[in-house]
Amino acid sequence: MVENQNYLREMTVSSPELERLIGTAMATGAIGAKLSGAGRGGNMIALVEEEVEAAVRAALVSAGATNVLTSVLT
Repeated sequence: MVENQNYLREMTVSSPELERLIGTAMATGAIGAKLSGAGRGGNMIALVEEEVEAAVRAALVSAGATNVLTSVLT
């Protein structure tokens, strides 16, 4: 995810807002994070382990995320 986001950034399809959220997720313990969709929008996805999910969620909201959805894989 991180390598892919680096390519997307180089292609200029990311945005400062997405970069802030991606950086926040990574700094808070996400395993990976990248924009989702066509870019230049407001969607990103982060892969997190259960023990850091609440911290990443709170950090994303504090960083300006308007909605944080969680899916649990079992």
